[in-house]
Formats: sequence, structure tokens, C-alpha cells
Amino acid sequence: MRNKQMQLEKQINQTILMVERLLRMKSVPTAELLVFASWLERLGQQESMEFFARQATRLEQELPSGEKTIGHEVVKLQLRPVIDYLSAYGRKKMVRKELIVSITKRFLDNVQWKKALENERYMTRFFGSVEDMLEVGYDLPTDALLIDYELVRASKKVQLDKLIKKLEATFTPLIIIGEEDQQTRQYCYQLGADDYWDETVTLIERQIRLKRLLHKLRIVSSTILVDELTGAFNRKYLQNAFQRRVSRLARDGQLFALAIFDLDHFKRINDLHGHPTGDLVLSELASLTKQAIRQEDEMIRFGGEEFMLLFSTEHVEAACVTMGKVRERIERHTFPNGLKVTVSIGVTLVSQPSFDLEEMTSEADEALYQAKRKGRNRVVAYSVATEKEKIEGLIKIDGMPLQNLSQLEVPEHPKYHFRVLPYEDSAGAVMQLNFVPLSMIAEADFRLLDQWKHEREHTIETIVTVTEESTLLGEALQRGVVDYCLLPLESNQIEEQIRQWVLRLS
Repeated sequence: MRNKQMQLEKQINQTILMVERLLRMKSVPTAELLVFASWLERLGQQESMEFFARQATRLEQELPSGEKTIGHEVVKLQLRPVIDYLSAYGRKKMVRKELIVSITKRFLDNVQWKKALENERYMTRFFGSVEDMLEVGYDLPTDALLIDYELVRASKKVQLDKLIKKLEATFTPLIIIGEEDQQTRQYCYQLGADDYWDETVTLIERQIRLKRLLHKLRIVSSTILVDELTGAFNRKYLQNAFQRRVSRLARDGQLFALAIFDLDHFKRINDLHGHPTGDLVLSELASLTKQAIRQEDEMIRFGGEEFMLLFSTEHVEAACVTMGKVRERIERHTFPNGLKVTVSIGVTLVSQPSFDLEEMTSEADEALYQAKRKGRNRVVAYSVATEKEKIEGLIKIDGMPLQNLSQLEVPEHPKYHFRVLPYEDSAGAVMQLNFVPLSMIAEADFRLLDQWKHEREHTIETIVTVTEESTLLGEALQRGVVDYCLLPLESNQIEEQIRQWVLRLS
């Protein structure tokens, strides 16, 4: 089995090299594309690789008859589905690290703990208060939360209750750190803590107890199929639901559609009206959608403000009509605080039992982002004839030679195409990560960092570069800086931090 998998990986890598070679050519002989199609057909004969056989057939059918060579742009368009599949295949092997969030005023005391976590392949994030966590890190995919007892006492009850309710809704472990005092320990457990660490709990014991809590979280998460906030199914339900419909398609020929939709400008709602209002909007949107669809249709919360629908249909036009009714119902509705919201929707048709979930999700996702590009508040059906568009994102790095920047590897992302630029470059983007010196953002009481945090139309996150850990670095991390790099900057360190940041966006 292992040898078979290694052979398959070798063939995938060879396919990537062949694609890259074809893309470098200004024009490609038709004969070479036919050879490539034959290669895909052989690759597609292997188990779970049927996608390549379909692409081989498509390529042979779409090649212009009588043409000896084909131009670069046409070749790029014809190879696009193969390129996207290979990118997605690569992402499957990338595992997101578990994110451990700490709320503390004692960052320097936690440096050893932070390094111990990162040595165990965890990600870390620090905040200086419950309020900062709710403001900056509300949507972080947190796997465990640690908080100093002194900050529990200093927090407003309404803020603390909001945080604990959010953790309970996602079964996220809450660990409170305080003094060796029986009454304090009992109070923290009554408050909702899953564990309490005092000064007698050693670093090694902390790691063991954290691993145990995370193991329990994974077990619970694997058995829960309904999203607490919206009542929609969650992503764990999706695979089986899709497979059931594929089986029905193979048995009875019942076609079905996969649609992805999300709220337009949802970040603005959270920024202007607060996350509790954003949660109410999501909950109400789910209720409206359920009212607009049939009982047998399946609604899944795909992530954040994104939802997916699986429903039977006769053809893609009928599927667009169904989703158009959902869009119109949401547009007409008045949400909490008098808000009017809209959704953009991407639709694809599942017409063959051999189509897999990832491929269909990618198609619907592509159609969704074309809907965004075309002005939002609309339904767009996937079309293989349409060039895939991604939103441009930027990674800007200060203090690294241009030659080194150009060699950095940035992983593929389904929604964003990232470019790496010097920080001095004036270009901007809706999604941006800045690597800048701590001294730059610490000026004027972190005015620049606060400005980036409160951008309405852009998301700008920050990793600071430092020569050593310091109190100022602790304050920066508490104020919402994603992480830090020790100077001098090394390519492998930066690539790993970029990789984990991109994965968190997925």
C-alpha cells in the first residue's frame, strides 16, 4: 500500500512538471497536448484518480482540429481544471496546527510556555484582555483558551459571559491559571473552566493536560453534526450527505446541485454593529433559508458566514432559479438593528457519480467569487469556459532583499492569490499580511496597529520582527499582533509562518 501511494505521489509530481513545461511555452504543438492527454488517461485509471481520465477526454474533444500549434492563453485555459485540482491536492496534505490562545498580562513569563507549545507544533496567539479577544480574535479558529485568573476578575461580567458562551458552543476547552487556592479553583470550575492550573503544575504536566483536553475536543467534534449557532448541519455532515446523493445519482439518475453562498460585506456588519449582532444575522439568515427550501434539501454551515446547499434539480438553470428565490427572500428581509443584507451565490451541477466533493466545491466556490466580482447580490453558475478569478492578496515584508522575496514559496489558497512584495511598495489589497519591525508599529502607542485593526474594507494582519523578546513585544502580542520573527529573517521561518497564516484563512 505504501509503495502504491509513493508511486502515485511520483506520478502527481511528474504531472506538475509536465503542466509547468506546457505553461512556459509561447505556443504548444497539438501533438504534445495529445501526449499529455494520454498521460492523464493512464493516470486516471488508478483508484480515486478518475478526475484525470475525465480531463483527458475533455482535452481531446476541445483541441481545435487542423491546428498544428495552440497559443499560450488557450492552453492555460484548457489546463485550468487540472491546475486547480493539483493545487487542491497539495492543500490536502497541509495540516493546520491547533491554535492555543492565551489571555494574559504576563507575556514574558509565558515565553518558555510559548516556545514549548510551538515545539509541539501548536500555533499560539496572545491577547491582553477578554475585551481584546472578543474584538480582535472573535473569529479565530481557537482550539483551546488559557486565561489568567486576575483577568477573569478584571473583566466585565457581560464580556466574560459572552466569551464563555462562545467557547461552550464550540466545545473549546477553557483553562484558567491562578494561585494555589481551593476557593479560587472551585469558583473557576463553577464559572465553566475545564481545567485549573496553579503554580504547582509543571510545564510538562501542562502539556500533558492540554493534549488530553484537545483529544477530548476532537472526539466530541467528530460526533456533533449540527452547528450550534444556526441550526444548520456542519462540515462533518457534508461528506456523508454528498456521498448519499452521489449514490442516488448512480442508482436513479437523480441530478443534484451544490450551491455555496455567503453574506456580502459581513466584516462591515461585525465592525459597525458588533459580533453579537453578526451572530444574530447569521442565525436569522439560516432560518430564512430553511423557509425558502424544501424539507429534503440539506443546508450546511460551510464556515464563518458561508453556507452550502445540496438539493435535487433537473438542470443547472433550475438550480439557479431555486437559489434566486433564496437570494430574493434574504434581500427583502429586515434583520436585527434594521439591517438589510444580501448574499452572493455560486452553483454547480453534479451530473456524474464520478464527480467528487472537493472538485464540486471548488467549482461552486469559483462561481461564488465570480458573483462577488460582478457586483455581489447575484447567482452565478459555474462554467468551464470562464477563467478562474481569485481575489488578490498581499504579503509585504520589511528588511528582506528583493531577490530573497521572489524566492519565497506561498501556498495556494482557493480564494486569494498572494503576491510577496517589499513593505515599501504602495500596493494594497483586501487581504494583507505585513512583516514589519516592532519599533515601527509601537510608535505613538501602537497607532499604526490600531489603524490597521479598524480598516473597514481591508483585513490587515501583522507579524513583527524583533532582535529579542521584550515587554514591548508582549504588549504588541496582547494588542493583536499575529506572531513575531527573531532577526535575522530566514526564508524557512517566514515561509512556515506564511503557510500557517494562509491555512488559517482556508
